[in-house]
Amino acid sequence: MKKFIKTIFVGIAIPLVIMIVIYLWTDPFRCIHAFDINDVDATNREYLSTELFLRNYPTYHYNSFIFSSSRGGGMNTYQWKTYLSEGAQPFLFQAWGESLTGIELKMNYLNEHNIPIENALIMFDIPGTFSSNQLPKEALSMKHYMFTGHSKYTYNAFQFFNFIQKPTLWYKSIKNRIHGVKEACSSDTITNDWDNTCAFNYTELPAQDSLKHCTEMTRTTFFSTIEHSGYKVSISKPVISKQFEKQLRHMRAILDEKGTDFHIILSPGYCYTNPEINPQDLKLLREIFGVSRVHNYTGINELTEDYNNYSDPGHFGLRVGFLIIEDIYK
Repeated sequence: MKKFIKTIFVGIAIPLVIMIVIYLWTDPFRCIHAFDINDVDATNREYLSTELFLRNYPTYHYNSFIFSSSRGGGMNTYQWKTYLSEGAQPFLFQAWGESLTGIELKMNYLNEHNIPIENALIMFDIPGTFSSNQLPKEALSMKHYMFTGHSKYTYNAFQFFNFIQKPTLWYKSIKNRIHGVKEACSSDTITNDWDNTCAFNYTELPAQDSLKHCTEMTRTTFFSTIEHSGYKVSISKPVISKQFEKQLRHMRAILDEKGTDFHIILSPGYCYTNPEINPQDLKLLREIFGVSRVHNYTGINELTEDYNNYSDPGHFGLRVGFLIIEDIYK
């Protein structure tokens, strides 16, 4: 019996130790060793954004923030800065699949650490921002431990569990570690701007490093095959629960306390099929934040009808971001 138990233990322990060594050595999610900001393959965008903020804040003293999901890749801080007062230092606080709780946690952190929030663009995706999974445990969207109160060890334990479930990532992470494979520069090393859609959105490229490798993109099959004539406008079900309302009011209190010039952006969602925010939710948001502060781009409109405004079916490009900023500050 003892021999059997020993065999089982060895059979489990040895592979587990090997996987732990591989995880620590390859650092697949860039959350163990100091990382090169341009090496973003398989990186948790929440983690990268937060680490870049912590690394850069002593130098740049950010005071203006865009809080967003992946759709914030269509927003450009360099353009936004031209509408702000002198001395504004913007930062894109972006996370894949960002939730309302994720935005609230970041605002809490800034408030508790006496970091100014002079300006803010807060992007809500309908219904994604108000999903039931507010604190995801998935590898690429798990919240930074600094916001959740977990330790770095707990964070890495969750990430290790995510890692061992993905055999394809084992090979890729080892290969990248050996060959030093790096992705093309995608994240601005100062503002965190994300190169979401590349050069076709510009008449003239700004001088920022997130666009150095920009090229004309090849459109997906989606854009050439979709039948978008005769589609019906859909209205989202109400998504703002009593708990979410409480969180929204808390966020408004922080903005008031900080004296923030803020705007709520209800983002353009999917090309052609973007659901419109429920009137009940829109009314509540306007009641909490003010009618002039809530900008609704949901539903079928001139932004979502034109596939040239999109880099893929669910992400609008920089041209749309330009138009939104101009519309807000006109």
